[in-house]
Amino acid sequence: MNIKDLLSKAKMLLSMVIISLLFSFAQKGYAQVRISADIPKIDLNFFKGEVPKNSAYASMTFIDYVYGFSIERNTRTNAVKARITMRITPNSDKSYFDRSRVNKADIDRLVNHEQGHVVLGFIIGKQVEDALNAASYTVNYKEEIRSNYQRFYARYEKLQLDYDKQTRHGADLKAQESWNKKLRRLISPTTAFTASTP
Repeated sequence: MNIKDLLSKAKMLLSMVIISLLFSFAQKGYAQVRISADIPKIDLNFFKGEVPKNSAYASMTFIDYVYGFSIERNTRTNAVKARITMRITPNSDKSYFDRSRVNKADIDRLVNHEQGHVVLGFIIGKQVEDALNAASYTVNYKEEIRSNYQRFYARYEKLQLDYDKQTRHGADLKAQESWNKKLRRLISPTTAFTASTP
């Protein structure tokens, strides 16, 4: 065996070790999203954020998204297979609820509306994760994943805007109930998840 072959095998072994470490990190740090099981139920105590001055809305829910990935690279063809996982976390410290602007009788209604945003946050995260995993990558996978994440997130985040517009931020009770049913259907463990909009 010549020195060139030895170096080639050493490179391949090193690549396998790095990929193994990345995969291990992704498994520990970014657990696979199980739509219905992972969505927390929020209540009024969830909202810990300071209400911004002159806010147009009495309440707002923020969701944090972080992605991790592992890769397999074919050293002969340079083809890259990426496995991306999303961590989706409702951000209690940023989310706010201005009780002074909400009648006591309407608090539960508005919290229920914000729960819909949490559910949509997980649906969006899952859609983005699925789209990222379906995409093709090259040796520039880090930049491609980042670019795809921004593109896919912008596409699916429209669901949050549609939800607010159609329910009039929870004020249209009939539209809110219709969305509640759609959301329950989308997160049902017996329903196959698809990336279509509700």
